[in-house]
Amino acid sequence: MDAVIYIRWSSAIQSQGNSKERQLGDCRRYAAEKGWNVVDELIDDGVSAFSGANIETGKLRSFVDNVRAGIWPGGVVLLTERLDRLSRQGWDELYSWIKQVTAAGASVATVDGGRMYEPGKRIELSDIMEMIIKGELARDESSKKASRLSKSWAAKRERIGSGKEAVMTKRAPGWLRVEGEPRRFVVIEERAAVVRRIFEDTVNGIGKATIARDLNREGVKPFGRASGWHSSYIQKILRSLAVLGEFQPGKKPRDTRREAVGEAIGDYYPAIIDANLHAAATVAMAGRSRRVAGRGRSLVNLFAGLARCKACGSKMTFRGKGLKLRASGKWVQEDYLICDSYQRGRGCEVGHHFNCATWQEGILDAVLIEALQDRHFASRDEVRPLEVELAEGVRRLEAAVIKRDAVLELLVETQRPEVRTMWDKQVAVVEAYEGAVDDLRKRLVAARGAVSPEEHMRRIRAMRDKLEDEDETVRFTTRSTIMAAVHELVMTMEFSADPLGVMIETTAEETVFVTLEEHGGSSGPVVTRIAASA
Repeated sequence: MDAVIYIRWSSAIQSQGNSKERQLGDCRRYAAEKGWNVVDELIDDGVSAFSGANIETGKLRSFVDNVRAGIWPGGVVLLTERLDRLSRQGWDELYSWIKQVTAAGASVATVDGGRMYEPGKRIELSDIMEMIIKGELARDESSKKASRLSKSWAAKRERIGSGKEAVMTKRAPGWLRVEGEPRRFVVIEERAAVVRRIFEDTVNGIGKATIARDLNREGVKPFGRASGWHSSYIQKILRSLAVLGEFQPGKKPRDTRREAVGEAIGDYYPAIIDANLHAAATVAMAGRSRRVAGRGRSLVNLFAGLARCKACGSKMTFRGKGLKLRASGKWVQEDYLICDSYQRGRGCEVGHHFNCATWQEGILDAVLIEALQDRHFASRDEVRPLEVELAEGVRRLEAAVIKRDAVLELLVETQRPEVRTMWDKQVAVVEAYEGAVDDLRKRLVAARGAVSPEEHMRRIRAMRDKLEDEDETVRFTTRSTIMAAVHELVMTMEFSADPLGVMIETTAEETVFVTLEEHGGSSGPVVTRIAASA
């Protein structure tokens, strides 16, 4: 008979020992004694049987799926060292799972005790009693271990928060290492320099993918075991508060996401980035995340992420054919937007090609006056410091609100007078931060400036003239500014072939229809505004 060996351990420490070799050796010898043909060996490395992850998403799940799919028509035995390798959730879960597997047509066998549970055969009472005892012992052992570990980490978090312990664990961010006794964090200067460069590049408008590519090209070694830099790790660094020296205690029940516990602890790590640079990078990332990303520095499609096919709802994709010489001798830019589903043969039959230059002109005529506001023309030298200060103020306010809410929960629970005093103080802190943030927002509005409607129209026309500027930097800055403004204003943008036109809905609850009309042998855009219903 065919046999599949299953082995499992739940922690990295166990993987460093001889658990794998012992389990495999025992199972292979047992299979040989029984004359079984081992056709596969399934290994769940670091997967918990206490949470049931090995059954729900691990190798046991794939085994059961294969049994039900009829992979082994002649039958198969799942062989494991002990019952607790299969489940530590208690005897009822273990019994239920074995019944499901045998009902699907597979047998389950253990080296320990030489037990065999076969399809179509009743499990004897003595075997059930053994399953109850071993299943409950395994669950109790795992439960106690988890409880001890949880209490140990809770005590560590408390000591860190009270300043009684300097280093909670040997794990540290990639730019730090742990040394000495008592343990302390030491900055790895060459790595800290890389982190600072990442933040500075971000402030200067360079994207995560470009930063990663530049680091790889220059041969800068990544911090971990990866073979190179990736944009995802760049983002992780940019969003980390550890660069400011903060540590957020947390807990991570096995096979679940890490959860924050309590307040962040300041000055736990050595800070390698100042608050101003961190806040400036946060502002820069927010500016880049408004669905306006474009490949390269040309941003040829100002409506990427907005434009949709009216017929099927798919995105309109850009097709750039460049300059073409017409029979008339005129050079024209043949860049088009076309339904992505039509182009890929995914069911849409509307294949109309919308000339980018023509329809861009009409769409900008329709929305640009409302989209471009005073802040889009503000001097970055004046506005940037205030934006940085505001971002840092908002971060402090959010942290103060979290602390205030935590104190409130404690007050409701205890009703103690000293907690009431803490509550009053924290409310005052939040109110002070709120006042400071409101003041910064007013200063920012003033710094951005306001002009007359006539002057506003003049500067909009001047900005539109720069959309095709020969200077790449000027062109990119102009197109990215307009692109961001349009995306902030426009909610939906649907391209229709019948009737031919573009329907736009804005956040101001206005609907605009852009069509083309013939004028002296050539077509031009016409804008029709549909007032919002009362």
